[in-house]
Order: sequence, then C-alpha cells, then structure tokens
Amino acid sequence: MSRGIRRVQQWWAAEASRHFLWLPVCFGAGIATYFSLPVEPPSYLFAVLAVATLVGCFVGWRYARPLLLALLLFTLGAAWANLTTLRQQPVMLSEGLTPRPLMGVVRDLELTEHGVRLTLGQVTVDGLPAARTPEQVRLSVRLKRGEDFELPPIGSGIAIRAGLLPPMGPALPGGFDFARYFYFRDIGAIGYGLPPWKVLGPSTEADMKDDFWTWRAGLTKRIVERLGPETGSIAAGLITGDARSISEEDFRALRSSNLYHIIAISGEHMAIISGVIFIALRLLALLLPRRIGLRPEMKSAAAIITLLLVSAYLFVTGLPVSAVRAYIMIVLVLLAVILRRQVDAMRSLAIAALLMLAYDPATLLEPGFLLSFAATLAMVALVEARVLVAPPTIERGPLRNAVRWLITLLLVSVVAEAATMPFAVAMFNNLSPYGVLANSLATPLVSLVLMPLVALFFLLLPLGLEDVALQMLHYGILALLGLARWISSLPNAALFLPSIPGYGLALFSLGLAWLCLWQSHARRWGFILMLLGLASLVFVHLPDMVVGGSLKQVALRTPEGYALARGRPDSMVPELWANG
Repeated sequence: MSRGIRRVQQWWAAEASRHFLWLPVCFGAGIATYFSLPVEPPSYLFAVLAVATLVGCFVGWRYARPLLLALLLFTLGAAWANLTTLRQQPVMLSEGLTPRPLMGVVRDLELTEHGVRLTLGQVTVDGLPAARTPEQVRLSVRLKRGEDFELPPIGSGIAIRAGLLPPMGPALPGGFDFARYFYFRDIGAIGYGLPPWKVLGPSTEADMKDDFWTWRAGLTKRIVERLGPETGSIAAGLITGDARSISEEDFRALRSSNLYHIIAISGEHMAIISGVIFIALRLLALLLPRRIGLRPEMKSAAAIITLLLVSAYLFVTGLPVSAVRAYIMIVLVLLAVILRRQVDAMRSLAIAALLMLAYDPATLLEPGFLLSFAATLAMVALVEARVLVAPPTIERGPLRNAVRWLITLLLVSVVAEAATMPFAVAMFNNLSPYGVLANSLATPLVSLVLMPLVALFFLLLPLGLEDVALQMLHYGILALLGLARWISSLPNAALFLPSIPGYGLALFSLGLAWLCLWQSHARRWGFILMLLGLASLVFVHLPDMVVGGSLKQVALRTPEGYALARGRPDSMVPELWANG
C-alpha cells in the first residue's frame, strides 16, 4: 500500500465523527443537479440510477464504501426531486388575460405599501376553461392612500375583477427564477385586482387554521396602524414575518446596506427569542424556594415551556424557510436539555437540512434556505475553530472582555458575509460593500433591543399591554432605519454583479462545505474551491439585449448599463436591468 493511500485512510479515520455531516451535502447535490438540467429527464432515469447504485453498494461495499454511499445519496436526492416535481404539475397560465370577473377562496393575504396582496385558491375565471385555470393565483390590489378597508377573512370566498399574467422567469440570465418559485407553490398566475372585492361568505372547508391565519393578518394590520407605515411595517416583519408594506425607499436602503435580512424572520430571531424566554423562566424559578428552583426538573420544565412558546411563534411568523431551519435546531437543543443530553450544533444543522430537503426538495432553490444555511454553517465552524479570543497582550478584565466581544462581532459579520455573498449575487445581482460594517453596527441593536422587545410583545399580548413593547420597538426601528439610510448613502453602497454561473456556485458551495465540515488541515483546500467558484464571474458576459418574458420590455446594453428601449421604466424588470 502506497504512503499516499495510507495517509488518506488515516485522515478519513480521523474525521470519522464528521462523516454524518456530509449526508445532506450529497443529498442536496443530487437535488441541485436535477434542477440544473436544461430539459426534464425521463421519469424513470434517476429511479433506475438509484437502484443501480444501491446494488453497487452491496457488491462493492468493502472496497469503496464512502464513494458508493455518497453516490447513493446523490442519486436518491435527484430521484426524490424528480418524483416530487412530477407529482406537483400545477396548471400554469400560458398567456396574459385582461381584467375580468374572478372568484376564489382567500388562502393568504399580506399588506403592501399601497394595498394588499391576496393568494386565492379554487379559482374560477370568467371566459377561461376550467382545464386551463390555475388552482391558485396571487393578486396585488392597490388601494387609495389613507383608505380604510376590511381584510377578507382567510378561508372566505371573494369576487373581484382582475388581470392575470403568467409568472415571469429570470429578469437576467442565471438570476432568480420567479416562474419556478411559483410553480412549486402551486401558484399558476400572478396579476392585479381592481377594488373593491366582494366577500361571498366562508368556504365549506374553512377551519380553525383559517381563523388563525386571519388573526395573524389582523395582527399585522393592527401593528402597522398603531406605529404608522414607516416603523409599523418593519415591526410587523419582526413580529409576524409580513414586511410587504415597507416603503420602496426604506426597502432599498435596507437592501443596499445588507440589513434587510434583519426584517425577515431568521435563525437569529428564533435563537434570541427562545433564549430570552428560557432565561426568563430560569430566573423566575430562582424566586422559588432553593430546594425547588435549582432542581434539574425545573430546567426541563423551562425547556418544555420554551419549546411550546417558540412553536407558537414559528406559526405566527408564517413558517419562513430560515425560521423553520432555526426551529429544528432549537428543538434539538431543547430536547437535549429536557433529556439531559449534549447536543452538537453542526450535527443539528445537518439534521435540519436533511429533514427540510426530504420534506420538500424545491426548498433548496429558495434564497432563505441557501442564505440561512450558508451563514449558520460558517458561524458554527467559526465557533468550532475557537478563534474567538481577545489579543493576549491585553490583561484580563473589562477591557479584555470588551475587545473580545468586538472581535467576535466583527469576525461573525465577516464570516457570515463571505459565506452568503455569492448566493446573494447569484439570485439578486446585488453586492453590498459595506455589509460587514452595517451588520457589525446593527447586531447589538438587534440582539439587545429589537428581538427582546419582540419577545416582550408576545408576553404582553395576552394581557392587552402589547402597546408598551410596540412603542419601545418604534424607537429601536428608527435607529435601525437611520443606520440603513446612512450606509446606503455612502459611495457605491450597492453594486451590480452578474449572476455567478451554476458551476461556479457549485464549486463555491463544495468549498464552503469542505472548509466548514472537516476539522483537519485538509479543510484548507476548501479555500481554493471557493476562490475558483468566485473566479467564474470573469467568464460571464452579459447579453447585449434583454427582453422581458411578456415581450413588453426590451433593453439594450450601453457602456453605462442597460438602456430601456421599450416598456415602462418604473416596473420591476426594468429596475433590475437598470442596475446592470
């Protein structure tokens, strides 16, 4: 046996505790490969490959176990994505429709800056045959400024005049595919509704779940009305996950400063809120007699109550992908506390990824999934590497603790920014050069002020005293907006970059996983893969002419960027082109 093979075997044995962490990577690679195919493969292809690989595992298990297992997971991921896609097959609108009467059952509603956005199911459209009618449509309804309106209850039927369009594909080559996003949510058309709508009455299928979502929508509206649109929309985003009513100006400021993720319910929100609840319960337990308050059973009881309250908060937020990821990890931690066991953060992250991809493979395509897992993976690996220390030249004391806290804050921001930047560029064509600075300054505000106040809001809500938390939250949000506006006013605060090619993103993802999942010196090879992935941008050439999916917008490339030759400049697609 050669020395090289022996060294590889020794390295593989030394990393035995990390092998499990690669299961979701191999499974997800198969899913990603399936979705990257230019045409739909035969329905039996991946199933046959999975069976063949399984047979190969039995035959060659002694000789190439790791490779065969990785290949098996890869083919299973591709086969599962293929199967779920074949089972989906929603009816998608093929051409635009002028405004006409439409009826449907309200499945979801969100407040927007200028009105409300409705998702309707069981749709019937005047003049459109049932076989060509999408099961669900999403409508944006613009209302007059200052007009008071009653939200239609979720689960109720409504009638409204609406114009419909097929969901559009990527605005730029390699960009985020809106049509695919809607396809996997069974939404076959988007469009605009002309108010007013007429509520036809509750659906025969309405149940307690619909009542809960109606309550959540009403809570969002109440928050926006009490604080006003400037801070109320962001407060609603932090509390219920619905930040659609944020103004376009504030949205651009938050996006340019790379602070918009703070509004989207994420792992940080879930972790802080669960931590605040758990610590508060533990402090309350100390008020009991010492022989009771310090018993291990009290710690388990606090974990159980925290689990119940965090579960309720997850549903209030509307189950966003990043929050679900954090919730699964928090559940594993709390279960470990209840059962008095230790929990490994990296293993919990791997389990969360496996569960979410197994439940819905299309989740892999969502920005929330990629950004959340990339940032969390990098931060957990940073903690495992134990580099969060203060300079040894400073003596122990308050100054050393403060320096260590500042270094930790900066490192976490740098690592999270570096891990998520390629995915943000690939999907949104946006790079925020001052993102590290903005997040370093915003993290104390979010962790120490905003999220504890959100937890306080839910504690006071049953008592009818939530306005106390809302008023304090108002001033914290003003500080956040002030920071975002200042960062976005700096030169070149938002830069346009073309989407990273698929192979480049795959190289970067593999390099990130290699760097974070292994613990030996071999992990350093991950840097090379990540750099090769980023270098793929050099070979990207933007097209000289771009055409919108509905042929209503046409733009020509100039030395200064894209110039609109046809279409309205204030619509979404030309705004994306303008950044080029």
